[in-house]
Amino acid sequence: MKNVVVTGSVHVGKSTVCLKVVQWARCQGYQVRGIVTTPLYDPAGGRQGFEIHDLGCDEHRILARVDCDWKGPQAGPFHFDPAALRWGEQIVERALGEGCELLVVDEIGRLELEQEAGFQRLLPLLAFAVVPHKLIVVRDTLLDAFRKRVPTNHFSAFDVTAENRDSVPGEIIDFLFASTLSRH
Repeated sequence: MKNVVVTGSVHVGKSTVCLKVVQWARCQGYQVRGIVTTPLYDPAGGRQGFEIHDLGCDEHRILARVDCDWKGPQAGPFHFDPAALRWGEQIVERALGEGCELLVVDEIGRLELEQEAGFQRLLPLLAFAVVPHKLIVVRDTLLDAFRKRVPTNHFSAFDVTAENRDSVPGEIIDFLFASTLSRH
């Protein structure tokens, strides 16, 4: 069982790194499940929110927006849809219950680690669930808080920077799948 925390600063490309690992794993025949978030932009290129994607079936929903008044939690200018948060938790819980070879959770952030909201119910599951490979995204400024909540002695951290973001997916793939590469 190998587990990775992908960390780095805001907007550095952590989700893009995850998606590259997911794409590779799928092409190799691994069963990939979990959630990944992608930004929503306005016509001028400003970040307006986030979508959440179910990696098991490629369904997606709007997770957060700046221009709404959902009654869910808020982080910075973003208001989160409580129904989309529950949906994301259910995706991860179902993946753990049904099994998969790579579980992805993008991202554990301020809601979970500072506000006891968002996907915080998943934290104990991430610590102790038995899955061959886990890939979790945590912003670098929240890594210490994550380590306090989730025993990270079972996680290896990969820091994404502007300089290494193109090479990190390969490093993660080598780390996670080195012993099984010949199988697929």
